[in-house]
Amino acid sequence: FRGGIAEPLAFGVLVGSVGTMFGLFWLFLVWSGFLLFFMEPIFGQLTFGLIFLSILVVTPILQIVWIFFSGTVIHLLLLMVGGGQNGYEGTLRVVSYSQAAQIWSLIPFAGGLVGWIWQLIIQIIGLRQIHETSYARVIIALLIPVAILFLLGVLVVVGLVLFFR
Repeated sequence: FRGGIAEPLAFGVLVGSVGTMFGLFWLFLVWSGFLLFFMEPIFGQLTFGLIFLSILVVTPILQIVWIFFSGTVIHLLLLMVGGGQNGYEGTLRVVSYSQAAQIWSLIPFAGGLVGWIWQLIIQIIGLRQIHETSYARVIIALLIPVAILFLLGVLVVVGLVLFFR
């Protein structure tokens, strides 16, 4: 599969950035009173304008970094379970196009969660299709980081319990 990554990446950055910005906007709206109270003495009235300007500039850059990082991790995990036969480009295309689900963040508060779940579904279906592998391999690959984080959490809790015993 060779279609290039420029167009999918541009799509992913554009749609993912818009979704991320709206998700942050809703969070900011909820926390604005709290932020104003604690940050105004430090930053004055410029706080909100600077935060929004920073978000506008930084979000697309972070979106690019996230697409490449998550695409790389997902592809390596697919290779570990024998499911990434059609190359990194295919994985990156799926990850880029799955950013379309971030548009759910336009819906206040619950949209981000719906978008995250829908993005996961898109990735599972897309990765299975593009790599011509099974759903089981794709799901196992995507669950490996969850298992690792769970085990690290258990180790931290056990360590804390033993330390404060």
